[in-house]
Amino acid sequence: MANDNKYDLRQVIQQITSIDPVVAIDVGALGDCLERSIKAVAAAGAAAAPATTNGAGKIAVIGAYGPLTPRGSWYGTSLSGFASQVRRAANDGDVAAIVLDIDSPGGTVSGTMEAANEVKAATGQKRVVAVANTLAASAAYWLGSQASEFVMAPSADVGSIGAMIMHQDVSGWLEQMGIKLTMIRSEQSPLKNEAHPFAPLSEDASGYLQARANEAGADFIKAVAAGRGVTQTKVKEDFGQGRVFGAREALARGMVDRVASLDDVIAGLVQRMPARSRRRSALAFE
Repeated sequence: MANDNKYDLRQVIQQITSIDPVVAIDVGALGDCLERSIKAVAAAGAAAAPATTNGAGKIAVIGAYGPLTPRGSWYGTSLSGFASQVRRAANDGDVAAIVLDIDSPGGTVSGTMEAANEVKAATGQKRVVAVANTLAASAAYWLGSQASEFVMAPSADVGSIGAMIMHQDVSGWLEQMGIKLTMIRSEQSPLKNEAHPFAPLSEDASGYLQARANEAGADFIKAVAAGRGVTQTKVKEDFGQGRVFGAREALARGMVDRVASLDDVIAGLVQRMPARSRRRSALAFE
């Protein structure tokens, strides 16, 4: 009976960890733990109880993949969902450490600061290790910079610090097509939709958008400096000014703490756990 339960549990674990964004480490030991517990209960009903009070024995792995947007999409990650997962893992007494598995080109300004703040708050409760695996650019770098430690895979790229607004002017194409658009706005709101693509961007609108980009970029630099424990001047001058760097260059500039694979990071965290906690590692998932 014990062997049957062990086999069934391993199948369940494999199915869950193949689809869930937050997975547990050392789950292979869970079947052995169940088998031992069943035998102990058969011998003496209360004998297994002490084995469930050894403290935190999980590592939560939370992914940030593809474009980062407030609510997410089928091809990207929800920043609000990411923040919720980090908060839940931070508050879970069974979770000893959090690993952020990042592979993203960045995303929207909206939602990034809030998600990054959750990462920073989590570091006050337990160790949070961000891993660029294999891209942490723009908003994704902001998230990673707030972790207790920022690691990048040997082939990874990190950076692209700053904000950008793009305006597309299709008025020339419309003219060639013989199409003329007229924009009618309420008199109380003459600046509404001033950055529309159907005419060249006015000097006033360009100045306004530049100010917004500068404001977001300044927030980005301030957060990175605080997260990495350096001055804002250091970030402005040495962290690429919007460029992306590979592992060797990023490490030399202080943009990350070390170079290692995701597997190596996880293995290192498992080894730091007390032996009894490692044996009882279980699932941590949403």
